[in-house]
Amino acid sequence: MNFFIYLGIILIFVSGLCIGAWTTGYQQRGNFYSESKEDRKIKKKVATWSALAGVCSFAVAGLMYLLS
Repeated sequence: MNFFIYLGIILIFVSGLCIGAWTTGYQQRGNFYSESKEDRKIKKKVATWSALAGVCSFAVAGLMYLLS
């Protein structure tokens, strides 16, 4: 169960890094204009899938907790 909790935390962190959740407005604006559209599309896809996997990992950990 702890494995899925840690995995969920790591995946949510990766998602936040890819989407730029922990940057200031100035940093995010600079990143937006320095990246190509393809790079933004790839980062968005990685962020979406890692967030989805993180939520699923938390759900598995919750189910394991309820069933034990």
